[in-house]
Amino acid sequence: MRRGVLAAVVGVTAFLLASAPGVATAERATAGESAARAAAGESAARAAADKRAADVRLPAAGEAALSRVLVRSAPRRGARRIGAMSRLRFDYRPTVFFVIGRKRDGGAGPVWLRIRVPGRPNGQTGWVQASALRGLHYVGGRQLVVDRSKREIRLLARGGSRGGNRGRSRTLVRAPLAVGKPGAPTPLGSFYLTAAFRPDDSFLGPWAFETSAYAAISDWPQGGIVGLHGTSEPSSIGHEASHGCLRVYNSVILKLKRLVGPGTPLLIKR
Repeated sequence: MRRGVLAAVVGVTAFLLASAPGVATAERATAGESAARAAAGESAARAAADKRAADVRLPAAGEAALSRVLVRSAPRRGARRIGAMSRLRFDYRPTVFFVIGRKRDGGAGPVWLRIRVPGRPNGQTGWVQASALRGLHYVGGRQLVVDRSKREIRLLARGGSRGGNRGRSRTLVRAPLAVGKPGAPTPLGSFYLTAAFRPDDSFLGPWAFETSAYAAISDWPQGGIVGLHGTSEPSSIGHEASHGCLRVYNSVILKLKRLVGPGTPLLIKR
């Protein structure tokens, strides 16, 4: 009986030794298949993001699909990195990305999107991969235009294609405003609204927008951000009175609250 038990043990051991390489091979194959499926999933997701980015009308706005989005100087992976934009702002609201152009790397590579980069120096642009953004949507239907010399703000609605009016604009809002003092002028250029909120400080009126513009001097939260807001000093409207921000009557800012939001283009001209 002992010889029988011993033989059985030897047989089982031989079977396990013979099958071990096959088990390891199967495990490696399973791991390889999982990695391949994951890579295929990432590739499909990137292709879908590229297609959406290629189809969306510009200018467009969207949010980050990643925790941090690298911004490069040119539409290619090896281009110089000029910064990184986080998915969430300092106040934990989503960062708004403003897209003004696009290009495919090498004709068959990933789609890259050209964005406006908030901050100093004003007017800076950069490139991000389309797969890094989500929720892209057209935002060119309305535009805020500030005439600094006239101290006037207008909200324009672009015309549609019906009746041959494509490209025409109509004015939804026209109002006076206060701009920056000579020593702290409101900057000129193309920008966009980055956030909207109800201020805690009554000096800023009942509603406020942050913009992607930065002034040389500003008393705005986070330092330097040019805001568009109401005011507790209506007598300042029509004058060079701020540290770079744009002040309007409270009735005007409440009207703008109903008509525009983050992602709206803003042009400040001389």
